[in-house]
Amino acid sequence: MIAVLWTYEAWYFVTYAAGEIKDPQRNIPRALLGGLLILMSIYVVVNIAYLYALSIDEMKGTTRIAERAATVLVGPAGATFVALTVVISTFGNNAAAILAGSRLLFAMASDGVFLPQANRVHPLYRTPHVAIVALTIWSALLALSGTYEQLFTYVMFASILFSVAAGVALFRLRYTMPDRPRPYETFGYPFVPLVFIAGSAAFVLNTLFERPFESLAGLGLLALGLPAYWYWGKRA
Repeated sequence: MIAVLWTYEAWYFVTYAAGEIKDPQRNIPRALLGGLLILMSIYVVVNIAYLYALSIDEMKGTTRIAERAATVLVGPAGATFVALTVVISTFGNNAAAILAGSRLLFAMASDGVFLPQANRVHPLYRTPHVAIVALTIWSALLALSGTYEQLFTYVMFASILFSVAAGVALFRLRYTMPDRPRPYETFGYPFVPLVFIAGSAAFVLNTLFERPFESLAGLGLLALGLPAYWYWGKRA
């Protein structure tokens, strides 16, 4: 389940660039919904292709299932094409994640809870260039720190933990800021957010018990940021 959720991770990254989006009240919900529907459609079609090419027994224990399915369907040339597609897709994913994540560092620096230099905007390209470079270096260091499975387990544990916090924050903000304008209201409130919080919390607890090392490592990475957050927060 960790690996499955990892494939959907970043569907919400468009919100990080909300300040650079025209008519965000209208376009962000559309982008989130449209992106999820497109992503789900692609994954369903791909899995249908796998089931058409391979039996369940043939899939068991196969880590590079796309390459194997392509070999069955169109031969070795198809497998090579799929492998190259995966490489290109990986580079594209890395670029998109860094471009989106850098906006988060930029926003934190603008709020005074991160390195002040990270809120600099390039005079020509109008991008947060310092945040982009800093996140690229940090990502490269993380890539050398463990296996791919360990890294996405760190990420997913922390990400779902933040999802729980975001769901709880929705209720808290409704209580503490009842008169604040809300151009977009949560569908099915309060039942949908409650189900979301419960499901996310169950995932966090299960990961903590099933993968304690990776879970605690993810918590450790989060804890590393707390002293910096307090330090810059006090200065701000």
